[in-house]
Amino acid sequence: MILLGLIASMPLFWDNMGTLREFKMATFVERANGNWQARVRRKGMPAVSRTFDLKADAEVWAREAEREAQRGNIAALRNEAGRITVAQVVDHYEKNVLPRMRGNGAKGYLRSCKVKFGSYYLGAVNSVAVAAWRDELLDSGLSGQSVVHYLNALSALFSHAEKELSIPLPAANPVKAIRKPATANARDRRLRPDELEYLLRGAAMAQKRVIGLPEIITIAVETSMRLGELLAMRWDRVDLQRKTAHLGDSKNGESRTVALSRAAIAALDGLPRRLDGRVFAWAASDSFEKAWTRCKARALESYREDCKQAGTEPDPAFLLDLRFHDLRHEATSRLFEKGLGIMEVASMTGHKSLAMLKRYTHVEAERLAAKLG
Repeated sequence: MILLGLIASMPLFWDNMGTLREFKMATFVERANGNWQARVRRKGMPAVSRTFDLKADAEVWAREAEREAQRGNIAALRNEAGRITVAQVVDHYEKNVLPRMRGNGAKGYLRSCKVKFGSYYLGAVNSVAVAAWRDELLDSGLSGQSVVHYLNALSALFSHAEKELSIPLPAANPVKAIRKPATANARDRRLRPDELEYLLRGAAMAQKRVIGLPEIITIAVETSMRLGELLAMRWDRVDLQRKTAHLGDSKNGESRTVALSRAAIAALDGLPRRLDGRVFAWAASDSFEKAWTRCKARALESYREDCKQAGTEPDPAFLLDLRFHDLRHEATSRLFEKGLGIMEVASMTGHKSLAMLKRYTHVEAERLAAKLG
């Protein structure tokens, strides 16, 4: 009778050898709905719990949890990667990381990650699933570089979960285990003869409706500023006497002061002063893109009309695939062709490494040949 009473008062289980043993760290509570909660405590370690439909299942889990607790394997005990979803990590990332990042591009990529994997637990996302998503994105018509941006966003979520949230993953970051799509080589598009003149002519045609279009094109070619930096320019940071413009909102997170050429100063000096203190009216790059597209169309139409009147065949590549960002390539190359040193050019462009600066630099071979003699 004494033995039976002892057995009834203690949580017991049969081990694999058929021996009756006692749970040392586990307690079991029956819920009002009939489920059973198993809770394992060990000194110096956080308590872990799990709820099951059957008490037998709760006891099986508790046995395994006690073994892992004795080994000090808290990661296996908590199994957070099996209980936290990708959507929860996205929400934490958007709240705590995105506000410190420049631009809104990452938000779109994260939203796509949430749509695709949001309901998945972190531990359930493997390299096979990620590779399938990569192929889906490529099949949808996205470029290899665009798909890489999506994959990098997903990889950042797993790194954030592991490093910032201390969630051990059951395996390595699944994004790093797959092959990334091939990306196009760095663009080497420079302005062809007369392209800048026709761009400025097309921009001047819209001066009554769009103020500042010729000026922003001129300043871009003269200074190598990014479009975002140009749109963020303010008059209180422009010093026409000292021939400088201070950029406090740069892509790499660091401010810099850019020297202004005579052409850049003339362009700025001809602009009206806005009440809000901004140099240009466009609030975002997408609104400027519409003006840029119309400007190119007018420039191309003017070019073809001049060719028709002159009886010459127009160049089919004229203004073809020219992006506004290509003006930064053009400007950087011109700075080198003017004889500026690497550090002088870097102070203008804001590049931190020679490798990155080289991507934006394409000095014309004819100019190099002239220097060689």
